[in-house]
Amino acid sequence: MNDTAADLRFVPLEADDVPTVDAWLRLTTESAEDVPLSAAPHCAADLTGSVRFAPPDTSLAGEVAFLDGQAVGALRLVLPDGAPVAVVDQLLTAPKERRQGIGTALFRRARSLAAEHGRTLLVADVVQALPGGPARHEGPAAFGAALGATVSDGPEGVHQWLDLDRHDPSAGGVPEVPAGYRLRRWGTVTPDELAIAVSELGQSLGESLPETWGEGPEAVRASHVRRYERMRVGRGRRAYHVGAVHEATGELAGFTSASKTTGNPEHLLQGMTVVASAHRGHGLGLVLKLANLAHVREYEPRVRLIETANADSNRPMIALNQAMGFVPQERLVSWEAPVAPAV
Repeated sequence: MNDTAADLRFVPLEADDVPTVDAWLRLTTESAEDVPLSAAPHCAADLTGSVRFAPPDTSLAGEVAFLDGQAVGALRLVLPDGAPVAVVDQLLTAPKERRQGIGTALFRRARSLAAEHGRTLLVADVVQALPGGPARHEGPAAFGAALGATVSDGPEGVHQWLDLDRHDPSAGGVPEVPAGYRLRRWGTVTPDELAIAVSELGQSLGESLPETWGEGPEAVRASHVRRYERMRVGRGRRAYHVGAVHEATGELAGFTSASKTTGNPEHLLQGMTVVASAHRGHGLGLVLKLANLAHVREYEPRVRLIETANADSNRPMIALNQAMGFVPQERLVSWEAPVAPAV
C-alpha cells in the first residue's frame, strides 16, 4: 500500500453525520458520469434518504475515505438478513485521485467491514458491454480480478432503457383488458385490501406459495410491501402501480410497479411486473405495463427515459420489454471474493 492509501481516514456513513453525508453526496455526483446512461442522474434526496432507509430485510454499512480533509473514496455494503454475503453496493474513488492505491484500500476495508458483520463472501454486479452495444469500461472487472475476485455462478442481468422520444409504446393506447379481468390503479401506498396479495405476489414471483405462508397474522403477511413503502417514502420516491383483478374470484392476478425520484423529472424506474402462474397466457404483462405507463404520464408528464433490469434467464420479460421499445444497454455480471483472502 502506498503512502496515499496509508494516510486514509475512514469515517462511517451515518445519516446524522451531515458533513460526511454531504461529502459523500459530492463524491458520488462527481463520479456519476463514468458510464453514460448506465443510471439516472443522482438525486440528492434519494441518496440522502438511502443512508437512513435500507431496502427491506437488509442493513447497510458504509464508510467515506478522507485524505487531508477531502473525501476521496467511498464504499457501501448491503447486508441481507440471515445470509453470509455482503453485497458491494458502492466502491468508488474520486476521479482525480485514482491510481494511487485508494481503490485497493477501499476493497480491503470492504473485506474488513464484511468480516465485522459476520459475512464470508463479498459479491458485486459488474457492468459488461453487450455485443453490438455501447462500450463499457473494463476497469472494474480488471480491478476485481487483480484483487482475487472471480465471476460467480450467480444470475446475470440485462440493463435496458426506453427513450420515449424515439419510441412511444403507448402511442396506440392501452390494449384491451382480457375478458374476465379489470384493472386497478394505486400510488405509492398500497391499499390495505391489496397489501397481502401484493406482498405474496412480489415474494413468490407469481409461483405457488408454501402451504404455511397464509398462517401468520395479516400484518405480518402484508409487511413486505409495507417495508418497501417505508423505504420509498423515506427516500422521497413516488410510485405508481396497476394491478389486474380476476373478476370471478376477486383475486389480484398480477401487478406492475414503477417509481421515480424527486430530482429526476425525466427518468422513471420500471420495477417489478409479476403475474400469478394461474393467470398467465392472457397478455396481462403487456397490458399492465402499458396501463401503468399511461398512469405515470398523467402525473409525471416530463418522463422521457425509462430504465429496467431483468435476470438474463427471464427471456419472456426481456422479449416483452424489447417489444415495447426497450433497448439492452449492458450486462450485469455477478462477481465474488472471499472475505478472508487466500494466503
